[in-house]
Amino acid sequence: MLLLSFFVTKGCDASVLLDDTGTLKGEKNALPNKNSLRGFEVIDTIKSALEKACPSTVSCADILALAAREAVNLVRHQFLTIWNIVFNI
Repeated sequence: MLLLSFFVTKGCDASVLLDDTGTLKGEKNALPNKNSLRGFEVIDTIKSALEKACPSTVSCADILALAAREAVNLVRHQFLTIWNIVFNI
């Protein structure tokens, strides 16, 4: 899969996945993201499994991009299935 990005970011492009530390307030719990983002446990589970299989190889940004792609595919498939049922295609 080739993923192209045509914008410049300052910092991690998956910074919403950063947890709080003793010296850092992560974006995951930052006020603008409170009660808006969810599913972190899914990404954390995927990251843990990948780290066991191939340590320090796959970034959280990679996981987030692939998870977003798969979510779109799931929704698209559901939409197409509903479309086929409604219009008897």
